[in-house]
Amino acid sequence: MAKVDTKKRKRHDESKEKTSFRVEEMEENFPRGGKEDVTPLERRVLRQKAKEDVLFNETGDTNGTESTAAGVKRAMTGTNTRVVKKRKTKLLEFPRPKTLHPGSLLLGAVQDIHPLEVLVSLPYNMRGSIAITDISDVLTELAKAEANLGDDGAEVAEQQSVPRMEQLFQIGSLLPCYVTAVRDNKMVSLSINPRLVNANLSASDVKADMVIPGWIRSVEDHGYIVDFGVAGKDGFLLKKNAEEFVETSNKGKPLSRGQVVQCLILGGADARSVPVTINPSRVCLAVLPATSTVILQSLLPGVLVNISLQEVALNGAIGTFLGSFEGWVGVHHLPERSHSLDNVQLKKKMKGRIVWVDVQVKTVGLSLCKHIVQNECLQFGSLEIGDKFEDAMVVWVDSPRALILDLGNSVFGFCPLGLVYDDKKDAIGKEYKIGSHHACRLVQFNRLDGFAIVSLQPSVLDRPYMKFADLKVGEAVEGKVERHGDYGMTVSLTDTIRGMVPRLHLADVDLKNPKARFKEGGAVKCRVLSLEPEKRRLLLTCKRSLVQSDKERLCDYSQAKPGEVYQGVIAAVREIGCVVRFFGDVVGRVHKLELSSIQLVTDPKAVFSVGQTVECRVLECKPASRELKVSFRLDRGDPLAAVDGLDVSVVMDLEVMGVTSGGINLRAPSGELAFLPTPHLSDYPSLCAPLLKIHQAGLEKATREGTQYTLKKVMVVCKKLNFRPALVTLKSSIVEQLGKEGKGPAFSDLKVGMVRVGFIKKAMPYGCFVEFPNNCCGLAPIKSLSDEFVVNPSDIYQEMQTVRAKIAEVDSVKERFLVTLKPSDLKMCSRLSQKEVYEDSLVQFERLLGERDQLLRDQGVLEGPLVKAFRPGSCTEAEVKGVQGNLMMLELGDRVKAKGVLQTPDLEVGSNVTVCILDVDMSDSSLIVSLNPRLVESCSAMKPVKGNKKKLQHSVMELGTTVMTTVEYKTPYYVLCSCSTIAGVYPAFGIFDAVQLGCVPDYVAKLKPGEQISAVILRQASVLRSALDGPPIVHLLSAPPTRQHPSTTQLHMGPVEVNVGDIIDVVVQKVAPTQINVKHRLLRGRIHCTMLKDSVEKGFFFSKGIGLGDVIRARVIACNEQHSEGASNTLVSKKTTVLDLTTKPSLMDPSVPITKEVMEVDLTPGKVVTGYITEVGKGLHIALSPSILVHAPPLLVTNRIEILKKLSSHYTPGEAVECTVVKHGSLGRCKGLVSLMGPAAEPKVGDVIVGHPLSLLSKEGGLLVSLPFSTVGRVDITNVTDHYKDNPLQAVKKLDFIKCYVLSVDSDKIELSLRASRTGEEVIKDEVASESPVDPEVRCVEDLEVGQLVRGYVKASSNVGIFVRLGPSIDGRVKITNLCDGFVKDFKSIHPVGKLVKAKVLGVEVGEKKVELSLRLSHVDPAAAKELRKTQGKSKGKKVRPTSDGESAEEESSLSEEEVTGVPSEEEDGEGEGSEKVPKATLKPTGGFVWDTSQLKNELSSSEDEEEEDKMEEPPAKKSKRQKRATKMAEEASLYSTEQVLMDTNRPPETPDDFDRLLVSRPNCSAIWVQYMAFHLHTAEVDKARAIAQRALKTISFREEHEKLNVWVALMNLENIYGTPESLVQVFEEALKQNDTQTVFFKLASIYTRAKKFDLAEQLYQTMIKRFGASVKVWTHYGLFLMKQGRLQAARSLLQKCLKNIHSKQHHVDAISKFAQLEFQYGEPERGATEFESLVSTYPKRVDLWSVYMDMMLKKGEVKRVREIFERAIHLKISAKKMRFIFKRYVEFEKAHGTSAHVECVREKARTYVESKALDNAAY
Repeated sequence: MAKVDTKKRKRHDESKEKTSFRVEEMEENFPRGGKEDVTPLERRVLRQKAKEDVLFNETGDTNGTESTAAGVKRAMTGTNTRVVKKRKTKLLEFPRPKTLHPGSLLLGAVQDIHPLEVLVSLPYNMRGSIAITDISDVLTELAKAEANLGDDGAEVAEQQSVPRMEQLFQIGSLLPCYVTAVRDNKMVSLSINPRLVNANLSASDVKADMVIPGWIRSVEDHGYIVDFGVAGKDGFLLKKNAEEFVETSNKGKPLSRGQVVQCLILGGADARSVPVTINPSRVCLAVLPATSTVILQSLLPGVLVNISLQEVALNGAIGTFLGSFEGWVGVHHLPERSHSLDNVQLKKKMKGRIVWVDVQVKTVGLSLCKHIVQNECLQFGSLEIGDKFEDAMVVWVDSPRALILDLGNSVFGFCPLGLVYDDKKDAIGKEYKIGSHHACRLVQFNRLDGFAIVSLQPSVLDRPYMKFADLKVGEAVEGKVERHGDYGMTVSLTDTIRGMVPRLHLADVDLKNPKARFKEGGAVKCRVLSLEPEKRRLLLTCKRSLVQSDKERLCDYSQAKPGEVYQGVIAAVREIGCVVRFFGDVVGRVHKLELSSIQLVTDPKAVFSVGQTVECRVLECKPASRELKVSFRLDRGDPLAAVDGLDVSVVMDLEVMGVTSGGINLRAPSGELAFLPTPHLSDYPSLCAPLLKIHQAGLEKATREGTQYTLKKVMVVCKKLNFRPALVTLKSSIVEQLGKEGKGPAFSDLKVGMVRVGFIKKAMPYGCFVEFPNNCCGLAPIKSLSDEFVVNPSDIYQEMQTVRAKIAEVDSVKERFLVTLKPSDLKMCSRLSQKEVYEDSLVQFERLLGERDQLLRDQGVLEGPLVKAFRPGSCTEAEVKGVQGNLMMLELGDRVKAKGVLQTPDLEVGSNVTVCILDVDMSDSSLIVSLNPRLVESCSAMKPVKGNKKKLQHSVMELGTTVMTTVEYKTPYYVLCSCSTIAGVYPAFGIFDAVQLGCVPDYVAKLKPGEQISAVILRQASVLRSALDGPPIVHLLSAPPTRQHPSTTQLHMGPVEVNVGDIIDVVVQKVAPTQINVKHRLLRGRIHCTMLKDSVEKGFFFSKGIGLGDVIRARVIACNEQHSEGASNTLVSKKTTVLDLTTKPSLMDPSVPITKEVMEVDLTPGKVVTGYITEVGKGLHIALSPSILVHAPPLLVTNRIEILKKLSSHYTPGEAVECTVVKHGSLGRCKGLVSLMGPAAEPKVGDVIVGHPLSLLSKEGGLLVSLPFSTVGRVDITNVTDHYKDNPLQAVKKLDFIKCYVLSVDSDKIELSLRASRTGEEVIKDEVASESPVDPEVRCVEDLEVGQLVRGYVKASSNVGIFVRLGPSIDGRVKITNLCDGFVKDFKSIHPVGKLVKAKVLGVEVGEKKVELSLRLSHVDPAAAKELRKTQGKSKGKKVRPTSDGESAEEESSLSEEEVTGVPSEEEDGEGEGSEKVPKATLKPTGGFVWDTSQLKNELSSSEDEEEEDKMEEPPAKKSKRQKRATKMAEEASLYSTEQVLMDTNRPPETPDDFDRLLVSRPNCSAIWVQYMAFHLHTAEVDKARAIAQRALKTISFREEHEKLNVWVALMNLENIYGTPESLVQVFEEALKQNDTQTVFFKLASIYTRAKKFDLAEQLYQTMIKRFGASVKVWTHYGLFLMKQGRLQAARSLLQKCLKNIHSKQHHVDAISKFAQLEFQYGEPERGATEFESLVSTYPKRVDLWSVYMDMMLKKGEVKRVREIFERAIHLKISAKKMRFIFKRYVEFEKAHGTSAHVECVREKARTYVESKALDNAAY
């Protein structure tokens, strides 16, 4: 029978479909929704057909109650609302990956969040992913910019960074998605870019109450501009409409540019910019009303609509919504999750959401699931991926596709066909019938459908891992290749586990085409390389040598055992060895000596490559410090065994294996290795590099000849363990000491007072470690390094430097000892006579000369011409090549370089001079010469000694005689000087008492070239080329210098060339708050406050102890060229060099290169740094380096309000402060935020902290307060004061800083209190309020008692009563009956929100936290109520209105009876006396009390909507006479109001006719024309706006040039926004023809800048400077544009180009002044001050420059510096008129920023000036 019924029903349906072809055709042409296009004839035919259907009851309706209108409606819509019988004949086709196509819209729920993508659950068990480039256009641009940062090197320091995905999305949130593609793995590629999601929308489709996605385009002062991706329609989001979203969904962080949000249109849909809200409480509950005129293309997923189910299908139901739209509801998306179609309720109105829209096939999917309708994240409890269920019951079977199983605890599992069997099958078997039980495993969640995806496959049930935590490092796994990328290959192990195979681990060899080897979708075997489960990061390796290896894998440092062999991969190859990576995070290092057991590997990069698989033997492992040392020498024995064959103090010949910059690799005859570091080649560092060159050349020569190169007489110093070679040396002092003593002393042999020769092992900030032979190492504390104060030990001693050390202390228990390197300690220990001191110094110096002479004999070290020219004491001609500091650079014959101290002030470059050769500098292969005239004259006249042509006459000097010497040149080990004798002046070597090697005595260090000192002759000649042909040797006496050489009095004059890295002497010219202005000869420079010292103490002023005229030795770190006006009459400006200098000891070492990294500062959060205050304003600006400026906000400076109010009184520019880095990032000019109160700390309960009021919370009745370290707290209105007062929050909002007491700290909010009882200070001082009783704190319901009188603030009003805020989380309810003793109709106006009221507690329910209150005067104040009743009885003609707080107000009784009693008058109720009298209305409660005001509002609004719908369905009734009369009066009133509106001249135009009327009277007003254009643009009529602009240009008179220009600008703006680039260029060219060309260029540049088309703006500026190169305005505007973009260096370079192109001297001054002002506003204020200083010094009579300079400095808060500028200005020699102007400004300045004493002082100076001028005039 069932089959017969089905066939009959089918035939009946087919016949019905044939008879309704006309309706279907109309439906095909006009699919559901949209505007009807039916002719009147067709409408009559349809209406007649509907009547016939009713008469003949064709549809089987027996009731006959359906109206004609309903029948017409059914005929028009093609639906039958009277069908109540369920039919299951249709099979609904829901979307699947195979049927999806690009352009479909789906609703997705965020499933998982990854760094670069978001995984989304889609309807009907589909999955999708959203890439970071598919969110919005802004985020796409930012992501591309960051990706290209490493390629083009662009600096994006001030650009917004790409926010993390966790900041943009939350798990479970619903997103409307646009399908872009479907990948092979059935993963759907999605996009939530509103430009794609809203692609089918037009501006007219955006209606009120519509939810539409948009992205934040810009952040404004009071809100955000939202871009919907719809042309001609934007949204504006007030910040108050985003507060709830920010707190709940955005983790309290403000919205960022590019973030996508769901917006509810509030109204004003006809405007171009519509108001929106994103607060979830409104967006989630917003229902699209049925009255909205929408079409299918305008429907979006996620929209909430009212649905009525009409028909039941085989796998779902069909419902209607929004009038005539039809949608499909799957069986799993029905309201009840019973997975059955038997209980589907038809014709019932329900709420549901659209989950998919397919415009091509014209289908819409709906969902009635509770969690989707309420927009809530579905929770699965404690379930995790990988959980197994042994007894899951089948509750639904879709035989060809899927199963649904009950997992328990109201959780259902969904199992698609592909997860049922391991083999591919077409349908589900009979064994999975409803009610059967099976074992399954959880593999994924679908948060949209609300299912846990499970698998019944045996392979999945037995799989060892289902999540990252199940994997183990080193484990072998199998997966499928998912995709290839630039960094490697992505492998999918399961649906939820993905891993990355780096390119180095794809194979054992480098693959040129990995895609050919590993095809996408193919299986691959891998091994887990590293794993971070908490971050979901998995690295795999596909190297066959690692995957198929059975050897033990090294996965942890604790697993490494010395001697064991493990496999690894080379991660890096360096000069000193290789870095090997094992499994996990284990990394080992291989020294180059352990790279091979066959030969020494000198160049590891030539032998090994990154990615190479190697086997390593563990030598040493320290798990605590994560240090692992391994070796490639697998044939080694025990790595801990000692090295045999090389004993300490053994002198032997060793074979040279290789020479590097670090030293020489040697091998002993026994085969053991040794190493000779470069500093161990000599005791003297200047000779080590040349000696290394000798051995390098000798090794190369031996290699060419096939012989061995041997290093002779090498002594073993230290015998090492492990793989390190023995350390050998050639230092003569160490070799001599060990030669005398034999084997070096052990630790037990060390005695206090013993003096040993050793070398510096390492220099640390607290001292130096000194190593002695035989592996003894001691510490020399910083206080024991020198007799002078030492700041940085590395400034005095270098690694491997030879030193003498005295044992100061020995700790035999810990086997440690301390040494001292002080010369005074060593001298006391030596106890040598003066003669012995001379001999010791002489021995050391002759040893130096001997080693150097050996180098000179080797022609391979120095060039032949240099060696040939080196004859000390000989004179020759030289050409001056340049001057560097106080040194002159010369060139002798054969291009031999020379240098000497500058002694002639007027020396010119290119001139020829006669010099005397003194010595040779081995470090730079140059000669040292002297220009001393007396020395040159004496040496030129010197004659050879008789009998020996090589010996010169100075060898006849007598030994032991005292002579006067003049310093010519200084080196670290000796002084080159000239000796004055009776016979003449001769060159000599001056040595000194060097107790410590390389340590210059203080009296020698203070000597300057040209000063004289006494000396004793020790040798008549020195060694030169193996003969005594060198200058004599003298010992300098420790006597003060007698006089200065006359030729050195003006060394600071003359031209000079300075390079970066030079050390020069500078003279202090001015001490500014943040820098010291200095001068070096003719060059100006500055020493920034941060470049003076390496470390300073808090409160230190950098300028302390520095005065004008002081000479400071500094090092050049930068040379900046600037243009300045000279005093000559030339029109071309001079180019000057401004030097940036430093006096930091760590940078004064010439060997330290000057790089950008040296001056960088670590800004890691939490790092403690020291800087100098540069500016005091809204916080502190602190300079950490010349280029790094940080900001300390007021709340991070101090916790004392009195200091915060007057920061300038407690902090001064130039003061050193210690601060902690809080945040690193670009903040305008500043590079980060710092705190002067220590590291960031979370507030704790009970803390009293200082905060800054932010904004009022109108809904919650509170105040947001900004707290230190970027936290925000909330102050409830009841916690402001102890004595309540009206509007307390308004008074607090005006304060700058307030004290706050922390009441509670939760994860999402901080509750604060401002009560004086908590903070100890009254925030609002009110004497009247302070005398009132204290209002107690109500923290919980238990604090209240029945009958208690309390005060509170009205929180909300509704139709059933009001709510009163009693505490932060306690609200009380006041019913309408308890508002007052009498009846008041409009009680909401009497009790507005925020009003302070007094109430009596009527009831308290502790369990439900409910409080019932009364505001009746009889309850609050019975005495006052009694008195009020007496007064009310006596008054006549007046009405007494009782108020809630006990007051009464009397007013004239002018109200009608209806207003008082609520009863309508008889005239309105009826037309005559016979009408019935309506009984008096009473106020009775109709239901329970509603505590949630938002719910109350929703219920009220829903009831109003239902009433409106009922009214719309009712047929219009016949109008009465009274209604007709009222209608006529309304029409007359409307006509009268229209006439009044037309007569109002101040009314703004609203229609085109209004604009035309205005333009008739004012045709030349451009403002009206522009408003007319804007009117058409708001309605998206761009062509009409263009026509209006052309009409305006023709109408406006040609004399009104400015008015026409305004129209042209408006037209260019229109084309820029709505037109094409070609149309904009066309309008621009036409505007150039009819307006001032330069003005039009400026207008277009401004348009480009506002539209953020910076590339086009820059191109336009480039054209302008070429076309208007003589205009200063063009250059300054271009400079302003660059400065605003943060391109400071480009703007400064532009100034140089400007000065070259502008030839007017006056314009030069204007340009420099403008650019200096830009430096103050957008660049470095100190640079701007420097430029103004240059201007006012060159043009002192330009009072306008002085005035601008003062204004700029005053804006920066530099009051002290402005006062100094005024003092300089009043002493200028200028006219009396100009001086009067300066004095007037000076007085005004002191009145505003000084005291009365300052003002009087200025007036006294003005009187003195006037008197002096009067005397001068009288004398004249």
